[in-house]
Amino acid sequence: MNHESGFSGLEAALIMIAFVVVAAVFGYSMISTGFFASQKVQEVTYAGIKQSSSVAITDGLIRGQYDAGKGGITSLSFSLSVPDTGESIDLSQMIYYYVRNNEGGNAVPLDYVTPKSGILPSGDSTRIRLALFDAGLAGPMAGGTFSLEIKPPIGASTLIQRQLPTGYNGGYLS
Repeated sequence: MNHESGFSGLEAALIMIAFVVVAAVFGYSMISTGFFASQKVQEVTYAGIKQSSSVAITDGLIRGQYDAGKGGITSLSFSLSVPDTGESIDLSQMIYYYVRNNEGGNAVPLDYVTPKSGILPSGDSTRIRLALFDAGLAGPMAGGTFSLEIKPPIGASTLIQRQLPTGYNGGYLS
C-alpha cells in the first residue's frame, strides 16, 4: 500500500478562500486609508480657502489726530472692510498691533478701539478709531514713523506703515 499524502480539492478550496479573505481585508484597509487621507486633504484645502478669504483691508485714507503737547499722534482712524468673497470678521477678536519709530510695539487694548465688538460682514466696511494716547501709547511726532498691523481672528493680517511729514499737525496720511 502506498500512503502518499496529496492535496485534495477541499484543502485547495480552503487555502484559496483564506487567500481571498486576506486580500479582501488588506484591500479594505488600503481603501479606507485612502479615503481618510483624501478627507484630510479636503479639510486642509477648505481651511486654506477660508483663511485666504478672511482678510480685513483698509479702505480709503488714514486720519491722525495730532497734539504736540501729548507727544504726537493721539488717535488714528481708518475704514476697515471685508471683500465681497470674504468671511465675516468678529471685531471683538481683532488685534491692532502698534509700533512707533521702529521701537518695541504693543497691542492696542480693545477698550480703546471703537467699535470694539460686532460682526463685520463680507462686502461691508466700518470706521475704526484707535485712541492711542488714552491707551498709554505714544504716537510719533512730526517726521516720525509708525506701523499698525491689523490681525483678524482668521486670515492674513494687514500692515499699515506711514512716515509723518515734518510739518504734520493732524489730518489725513497718504
